[in-house]
Amino acid sequence: MWAQILRNKYLQTKTLAQVTVRPTDSPFWKGLMRTKDLFFRRVKFLIDNGMSTRFWEDTWLGETPLAIQYPTLYNIVQHKQDYVGTVFQTIPPNIQFRRALVGERWAAWMHLVRRLIDVQLSDQPDSM
Repeated sequence: MWAQILRNKYLQTKTLAQVTVRPTDSPFWKGLMRTKDLFFRRVKFLIDNGMSTRFWEDTWLGETPLAIQYPTLYNIVQHKQDYVGTVFQTIPPNIQFRRALVGERWAAWMHLVRRLIDVQLSDQPDSM
């Protein structure tokens, strides 16, 4: 019951990854938000529909987030908070960059795309 109360008050329609601390939040919630980053650094997501796992910032493909595995791409991506399911809605993947992919960036992108080919989404929610 307490989890539902917290969801209704603080998360509403957002996921834990989307919510940020507000000045009017309770000290209890602010404490939880301080530990949120530690939590997301230690948890690995199992992809199903991809709609609750952040493409770049959550760990789901490999042992670290893609932001750490491909920093040259992460630094120039337009939408850092996109979800895996959103990225896979189109072919090629729905990712836009602020700069051209040349040299090292192109090589990193090709490496990532080769890994993404094996990802299959389902209708089930993601899990940890």
